Amino acid sequence: MAQANSANNHSEGVTRYATWAARIVVLAAFFDLFMQFPIMAPHARDLGASATLVGVIVAAYSVTNLFGNLAAGFVLDRWGRRLPVLLGLGITALAVLSYAIVRSPEQLLAARAIHGLGAAALTPGAFAILGDRAVTERRARAMALAGALIAVPAMIGPPAAGLLRDAWGANAVFLADGAFVIATLVIFASTSRGAWRPPDSRTRASDAEPLPALWRSRLLWSAYAAQFAITVGVGVLVTHLPLVLEDQGETAARSGVSFAIYALVSMLVMASPIGGASDRIGRFIPLIVGLFGVAAGLAVVGTSAGYAGIAIGMAVFGLGYGLVFPAAAALVTEATGPRRRGRVFGVFYAVYSLGVAAGAAGSGRLAGQFEDMAGLPFYAAAAVVLAALPIVATLRYATRSRG
Repeated sequence: MAQANSANNHSEGVTRYATWAARIVVLAAFFDLFMQFPIMAPHARDLGASATLVGVIVAAYSVTNLFGNLAAGFVLDRWGRRLPVLLGLGITALAVLSYAIVRSPEQLLAARAIHGLGAAALTPGAFAILGDRAVTERRARAMALAGALIAVPAMIGPPAAGLLRDAWGANAVFLADGAFVIATLVIFASTSRGAWRPPDSRTRASDAEPLPALWRSRLLWSAYAAQFAITVGVGVLVTHLPLVLEDQGETAARSGVSFAIYALVSMLVMASPIGGASDRIGRFIPLIVGLFGVAAGLAVVGTSAGYAGIAIGMAVFGLGYGLVFPAAAALVTEATGPRRRGRVFGVFYAVYSLGVAAGAAGSGRLAGQFEDMAGLPFYAAAAVVLAALPIVATLRYATRSRG
């Protein structure tokens, strides 16, 4: 009996350490991402890149990260979670540090491409670990806490990078970012030994569900549709809102505060008991209510002629985002067993990148064609969010068929 209790305590300790290790990776991955936002384009220009090449350099990370997410899922399922995440952290640290020593736009472009590939395993790997370790009745809560961590670098990363660049130059940002990633690598290496390993012949049959059947899962399609819809909204906001505020005579600082409002509200929702609501009442209602909230927030932003209305719209958007993200991530977790979980989370974050890119590109195109309709990109994004509702509604039938 004593041996059994000791084994249980050891297992719980391993689970706790692996869970915190995964959360730290999530934090580092998004700090790394958000610290690049305000400085990469100016740094590329300082190296002599043309306006077109600056855009290519900025986009290179997202492009390679998108395809890397898809490949990372297979690697995470084939070789386990720990090794790919460790390699990803190592490659990310080297790529970020190399930004400080490159001397031409072409070298920076190569470093950006490698950076995107290296970082591709981090978030899917971390969320797969969280999914492996979360008990069934607390999956949304586990995803909500990790999602709340994403909001922290969203609020702190860009201002911190700007302050460092103004005080000591862009290289200070790269060195600080690289040091943080290296520290994360050391912490993860020493605390993640309980992370899931490759399956053996005793893996449950439900964990080895054939991929063709898996991709027909209504649970997965509901999660992916919700993820795509809300990230289209994010892409539109990131691209078009600063321009709208500038046209209204607002400062760049006001633009930053707008995004901080969205990040803060979403973080508070996910960190509170509301973030785990779908564990108690099911995934369907939080997803539907959250999507309506995201659409409403976008519509309010689009109709607002003053900053107060935009701030309210961003808060409503953050509320909806805080409801949708943990429920969608929990759906991905429960759609399959550990043997396929890396793949489905790889697609989940590829959808994230695709949604942001589609929102950004679509916003720019609409704004260019209809210059006199400043709110149109926000209305279009709201329409995309509402269009996801019929797909998410199939979740109710999927849940009933499982029951």
